[in-house]
Formats: sequence, C-alpha cells, structure tokens
Amino acid sequence: MISLQKSLGTLATGKRKTTWGAFWSVIVSLRRRYSNRRDLRTLHEFNDHQLADIGLTRDDLRYAMRGGPFADHSLDLNRAVLRRRSRLDML
Repeated sequence: MISLQKSLGTLATGKRKTTWGAFWSVIVSLRRRYSNRRDLRTLHEFNDHQLADIGLTRDDLRYAMRGGPFADHSLDLNRAVLRRRSRLDML
C-alpha cells in the first residue's frame, strides 16, 4: 500500500506531489481538455477544402468528438494528419 501511494505521488522527475499539486494538475488537465474540445467545435465550422488543407476530414472530426465533454481526443487528430502525410510522402 505504501509503494502504491509513493508511485501515485511521484512525478517522472522523482519529486513527490503534494495534495494541492495533484489537485492542481487535475484542474489543469480538465481545463486543457475542455479547451481542446472547444477548438474541435471550431474546426466543425471549416469547409471540406479547409479541412483537407490541414490534413483532416469530417470523419476525423466526428471520431474525435466521441466521448464525454471532458474527453480529449486531440491526439487522434494528430495521428490522422500524420497518417495522411506519410501516405503522401510515399507517393
């Protein structure tokens, strides 16, 4: 039990998180996720040509919008863009 508490309270740098530090990191994470979702809704206003210019499709946006209001699927969009870019480089 003690080792579990230590591993939960330790950052990658080896520093222990305080209770406020852990609470604050959760708040920052939720804020970032909410902001990313808001940006994703803005992308829905783009037309198909604009989305294609940045390497996305409507299906990518719909896939990224799954989940709850604080789910962050911005990495899914990054992967979709990189996957398309690598296909174009192979041509």
